Amino acid sequence: MRKKSVLLLCSLMLMLSTAACGNKSNTGNSGNGASDNAGAAKTEKQETVEVTMAYWANASEQKNFEFMVDGIDKEYPNIKVKMQMYPTSDEFWKAVPTAIAAGVGPDIIAMSDEGNYEYIKQGVLSPLDELIDKVGFDKDRITGSLYKGWTDNNKLYGIPYDSSTSMLAINKEMFEKSGITKYPETMDEVVELAKAMTKDGVKGIIGSIDPFHITQYVHAFGGDWGFGKTINSKENVAGVQFFVDLFLKNKVAIAPIEVEAPWDGEVFSQEKGAMSTAGPWYVGHLKEANPDMGLIALPMPKGTVEAQSAYSHGLSILDGSKHKEEAMQVIKYALRDEAQLNAIEAVGYSPSVSSLLPKYLEKNPELKAVFDNMGKVGMPFAYPEQTKAFHADLLKGVEEIIFKQDGLTVEQLLNDLQSKYGEK
Repeated sequence: MRKKSVLLLCSLMLMLSTAACGNKSNTGNSGNGASDNAGAAKTEKQETVEVTMAYWANASEQKNFEFMVDGIDKEYPNIKVKMQMYPTSDEFWKAVPTAIAAGVGPDIIAMSDEGNYEYIKQGVLSPLDELIDKVGFDKDRITGSLYKGWTDNNKLYGIPYDSSTSMLAINKEMFEKSGITKYPETMDEVVELAKAMTKDGVKGIIGSIDPFHITQYVHAFGGDWGFGKTINSKENVAGVQFFVDLFLKNKVAIAPIEVEAPWDGEVFSQEKGAMSTAGPWYVGHLKEANPDMGLIALPMPKGTVEAQSAYSHGLSILDGSKHKEEAMQVIKYALRDEAQLNAIEAVGYSPSVSSLLPKYLEKNPELKAVFDNMGKVGMPFAYPEQTKAFHADLLKGVEEIIFKQDGLTVEQLLNDLQSKYGEK
């Protein structure tokens, strides 16, 4: 809670602060990029504007971020980009809010839409709609379902630069030995397959007690956290109850914490669980952890509706930036096709630009059905504003129901969370 309080306090200080965000340069004339007539003999020299971009990245991601802005001076001679890289997300969130509060925050931040809602509601992020029109950014290039996680009250607060989704991962050899020949298309069929694969010390499905994984079942039963509006809806209760019943009623699930594994992918690659809610990152993980293991990747099965997560990392502009138009020009440049293709090659990211997704799927053909389904029925996580605290209490409650069995019910848990974190 202390970490959450610091972040919210820093966000509040941002709104109250009159200090400039990010810069030493003069913005009296916010340039529109390269001159319309670059070959003219005489052009008026524009003031150089320094735009700061902050993000966290590993080594390959860092090279990709550098590529995203490489050559921008040719397109926008008046813009200089200063890169602020943090090696982990924890270090990023320790440093950036403090810089924002001190009036020296970046102009652009890269972050996931899983936890962006509190920063939208606190006024930390700037709406981008007018800026998009001003610089001529083509919104339609981006997969439409990804925008849902960056939109509030019909205003857009981030431009996705990658895409990801959820899926059902199945151990191919274990499936072939299960006696079931049809891939599961419904959650009832998931249970039946999990029962058939629960044998020889292996559980049929991994039940990772984690917001991402629990949300897959919420979505499958027509639920949605609704940014805090619908935490205790009957659909959400049905989804969480289904997840709990995998352990208590059907006895086919294993949680990573039961085998001291740090995450579900390790349980899967060690073949202690035959199936799991998952994501495209399983492909890369298995290449390293268990290259001989066959993987079946399926769209998320239906509970009462067809749904799966659609989410992304995106570039947002801080509301305190004095260089919003130039920052939007940087985002436009960073999302060019060349940069998206580099992300596929250098990092293995799936692109946010829909026309380039086939390039990614050429390298990962087993994921085509998964991404096709994301485009049709993709949903955002839509966690409540106090995202981190909500996550902690949700997981604590689900663990209590599964492992303590002390009388707490799913309905009681979600009613409590609605009272505590619901939008008033």
